[in-house]
Amino acid sequence: MVARLQLVIFSLADERYGITTAQVKEITRMEEIAPIPRCPRYIEGVLNLRGQILPVICLRERFALPTRTDSAATRIIIVDADGLKVGLIVDAVSEVSDIAEALVTPAPDVASTYFVTGVCHHSGTLISLLDPVRLFSTEPQLGVSSIGQ
Repeated sequence: MVARLQLVIFSLADERYGITTAQVKEITRMEEIAPIPRCPRYIEGVLNLRGQILPVICLRERFALPTRTDSAATRIIIVDADGLKVGLIVDAVSEVSDIAEALVTPAPDVASTYFVTGVCHHSGTLISLLDPVRLFSTEPQLGVSSIGQ
């Protein structure tokens, strides 16, 4: 039997990303987020989700992509990875899909792929698989190279 990964696939700018469904607790529409002073810029603030206060990361800011413009498709993916429960703002969620684990290639060992655990092709598109725990690390944002330091 072929081992499979079930992924929530979403977009940021013109790129596609995936997070395993085992780490995704729910997907919600964009809601009001209360800012937190003196936090890194990629931490949008906190969200009150049915009485539970969750930190929210703007993935566009975290990955040093152009500024986000919210639309009807903008979503917050609530993830729980290693006990860390957080919301991730994405441009749109496109699908939940099964992918054979054998099709996933480990991410190249370079500074700009710190958040990426692997890559795969799905429906003719490259999908980068993210590690939600690393999104809160103190590593530099994507696009800010630490090579040679």
